[in-house]
Amino acid sequence: MGTCSGRRRRPASTCGAGVLVLSLVLSGCTAEPRQPRPGEPVDRGEAPLVEGDPFRAFTSDSWWNTPVPADAPSHPRATDILRYMSTAEEAAGGCVRLAGAQDSPWGQPVYWASSDDPSYQVTVGKDDPPPELQDLRIPDGALAADNNDASMSLFDVDRGYVVALTDAEFDADSRTWRASGATVTYLDSNGLDVRTGQSTDERNRGSHRGNNAAVMMARFDEVSAGRIEHVLKVASGPDPSSRAVFPMVGSDGDSSDPAAPPQGLRFRIKPSVDLESLGLPPQALVIARALQEYGFYIGDSGGVTALKLEDTRIQGRGERWDLPADALCELPLSPRYWDVLPEGYRPTG
Repeated sequence: MGTCSGRRRRPASTCGAGVLVLSLVLSGCTAEPRQPRPGEPVDRGEAPLVEGDPFRAFTSDSWWNTPVPADAPSHPRATDILRYMSTAEEAAGGCVRLAGAQDSPWGQPVYWASSDDPSYQVTVGKDDPPPELQDLRIPDGALAADNNDASMSLFDVDRGYVVALTDAEFDADSRTWRASGATVTYLDSNGLDVRTGQSTDERNRGSHRGNNAAVMMARFDEVSAGRIEHVLKVASGPDPSSRAVFPMVGSDGDSSDPAAPPQGLRFRIKPSVDLESLGLPPQALVIARALQEYGFYIGDSGGVTALKLEDTRIQGRGERWDLPADALCELPLSPRYWDVLPEGYRPTG
C-alpha cells in the first residue's frame, strides 16, 4: 500500500491478477447512490462529540490511546534508525510530510455512516470474510481518495465499528463498490487485530496487517478542536523492514537493512522539544503536540515519509487545511527531536 508516491489512481481495468476484489452489491435501497458533481457537498454525516470532545475510537487504555511517558526507554539502535529515515533513498528531506496538504490527492476521506445511508452486501473473494461487509452502510455520494490507494475510512458508531477500504470504487452502472482490501475494527475494543493474540474483540480483522481505519489520518474535527488523543499512522518513504512488530502482524516493506524500521515501530517527538518556539502553523502545532504525547508508528510504505490528513476536498467540503505539506519539517527525523521506542513497546501512561 503506497502513500504519497505521486502516482495517480489506476483505472480498475488495469488491476493485475491476484488483487482481491470486494463486490459491494446494493441491497434494500429504493434510490441508487450517485456520485456528486464537482464541488457538490457530500452528506458525510457529522463527526460525533463525546462530552464535548472529538470522538475517539477504542478503549482509553489501548495501545492506540495511551500517551508515551516522559521516561520511556529508547530503542538501542535509535540513532541508526533515524539516520536511515532521514538519509536513505526516498527520505525526501528527512522529515514527516503531510499527505493531503496543498492540493495533494494523498489524504484520507472519512465518512460517518448512519441509519439514513444505503446498505451494501459485500461479496469477498476470500475465505471467512468479516461478516460486517455483508451489510455495510456507505453514505450516498462517498468517494475514495483519488490516488493509487483509493482508500477511505468509514465510521459506523451506531453499529460500533470502523472500516478501512483500499482500492474502493463505486460503479454507477452496476451499482457496486469494489476494493482490494478491507478491515473491520470495533470501536469499544482495544483496537488490536485478532492475529496479535491480544485483541479484546475477535471480530477485529481484515487485510491491513494490523492497521485500523481510525488512526490512518489526522481528522479535521480533531485538529479544529485543538487535540488529537491517539497515536497516528505514518508511511515510511525509505523502504521499511520486511519485519513487523506489535501491533502490526505483517509488513509490506522489503528492506533487509538492519537500520530499516520494522512496521509497528513507534516514534515520538522528545518531551524536551519546545514546540511553541518553532513557529509552526496552528494546525501543524496541534498535530505536533499529538506526535509528542502519543507519537506515530510505521504502518505502511510510501514514496515519501508521510502522515495523512483527512481529505476534505473530495468530500465536497472544500479545502479546510491551512498548512503546507512540509509544515512539520522544522522537526527533522534526528535524535535532537525524536525518540525511537523499543520494538513492541507498550506505554503504560
